[in-house]
This record gives sequence, structure tokens and C-alpha cells, in this order.
Amino acid sequence: MATPAAELKVARQILGWGALTMARALRLSGTPEKMAARVVAMEAGQRDISGPVQVAVEAFLSGWRPSGWTD
Repeated sequence: MATPAAELKVARQILGWGALTMARALRLSGTPEKMAARVVAMEAGQRDISGPVQVAVEAFLSGWRPSGWTD
């Protein structure tokens, strides 16, 4: 069974998004560099992935996008 960290990375790859795009979709705060670094840290297992992040990623994979989203 894959870890949530590995699943997050695969989901991001399936979506064709970079770390910053995923961070923007998750509405993470901070500078662009810090936002992207948080996603990379989650994917590396260095940072916990919260339940709401897991639910949001599942929604992204189902086609849902945040209000006002443009790819």
C-alpha cells in the first residue's frame, strides 16, 4: 500500500501540476517558494498530510477545481 506522501506525488503528476500549482490549488499561504517547498516536504514524508488536503486532492483527481481556477 502506498503512503499518503507517495499518493500525493502521483496525484500531482497525474494532474500535470508542479509543486507550486498544487500549493495554489490547496490554497497554501506564504511566498511561492515556501508554498512549493511545503508540497515537496509533504511528498517526501517530512510533513504530515492533513485530512482536508487528502480530500482536496481526491476532488482534484475527480475533476473539481477551486472557484476561479484556470489551468
